[in-house]
Amino acid sequence: MLSALVYAISETVTARAWSTPVYSYSANYISDLGNPQCALYDGRTVCSPLHALMNWGFVAQGLLLACAVLLVGRVVRGRTRAVVLGIGAATTAGFVLTGATHSSPDAVAQGTLWLHYAGATMAILGGNVLAIVLSRQRRQLRIPRAVGVAGVVLGAAGIVAALTWLATFGVVPPGIPERTAVYAFVLWQLLVGGFLLHVTQPFRALLSRPSRADS
Repeated sequence: MLSALVYAISETVTARAWSTPVYSYSANYISDLGNPQCALYDGRTVCSPLHALMNWGFVAQGLLLACAVLLVGRVVRGRTRAVVLGIGAATTAGFVLTGATHSSPDAVAQGTLWLHYAGATMAILGGNVLAIVLSRQRRQLRIPRAVGVAGVVLGAAGIVAALTWLATFGVVPPGIPERTAVYAFVLWQLLVGGFLLHVTQPFRALLSRPSRADS
């Protein structure tokens, strides 16, 4: 849950800092918030005064997600545990890479733009796949069926939005499908994270026990 809150706060504060031009949630990419250069970039005027906040927000989101995955990994069992840890590691690496490398004119000139794109792809797809996988383990996590179903729906919606973004590139304002894909995962984090921490007392008891892999 903290991972999602860090992202939401970083994005909101960074976007509000834009003045010339005003940041557009539909026309601008999320990555524009982390662009360290004020310039005309890919047909958009980009100038993000608090770009460092957004980039550190990406990194913090990934590291906090890693902590959450390690905790949940103590609860799920069998092959699912390995799958969850693997997807979690890839998603974490994606967020960190997204924050450490930028989408900017310098990145294009230096040939490092692909690193940012790779990180964003890992973070978006990995996060939504993780939502689906963990939501299907609702019995092990002891969450209600409705919460599990919501997680699967959100994860699937995020993946569909990401694919739609690629399929409609240049036709639909890019911020719309991109944000749908990202917000689906963030909303799932808030939903499941908040529920596990504040509603499901048995989950805390499960964490206090050694996992089967540790015994």
